[in-house]
Amino acid sequence: MSDLTDSERAALDALGYTEAWLRAGILERELLSEQFDRFQSGGTQKTAKYRAQAAAAWLAGGSALTDDPIDAFLDVMKADPDSKVSHAAIVELIQSPRISLEQLERIARSDRKLMRSHEALIRRTYLMREMESGVTDDHMNQVIEYKDAAIQTSLIHDTRLTRKHAELLAERGANPTIRDKAKKWAQDKPFWKG
Repeated sequence: MSDLTDSERAALDALGYTEAWLRAGILERELLSEQFDRFQSGGTQKTAKYRAQAAAAWLAGGSALTDDPIDAFLDVMKADPDSKVSHAAIVELIQSPRISLEQLERIARSDRKLMRSHEALIRRTYLMREMESGVTDDHMNQVIEYKDAAIQTSLIHDTRLTRKHAELLAERGANPTIRDKAKKWAQDKPFWKG
């Protein structure tokens, strides 16, 4: 970016940013200036914390994201020298309500390494979002097949489930605790949908 001031260039260098952060809109100039002031006045010298803060602020935005900003964000994060910052930011993107299910699928297909690193999270996020509109037999079969204790635990006592779903969790839940809780729930609930 040719319109950067000397101070902004110094801030980017000191905090470990590249110009791509600014070009992609992930880092706002005001935040960069504020962070650099903190850094120079005795704030943390762990530069990864500043980049993590910028990524989190960008992800916290309210509107739905389009494909180009998502791709730019992924490119910037994959290039970050701190793998913890990169990993955490990509996890937040995957779980973000700002992306659609189609975009989540596209992210998963776009990079095999990313998919391998985050496969369980992508699958869990996709399935949980898909179940927001209702829990079907197909969803329950996937929940059982994936043996994802986090999803199964969240479904115990879910009022959208049928007795058949609760019994399936009781029989084939991911661990004994889930099976036991689902069994008790299946036996105790007085009115089931089916």
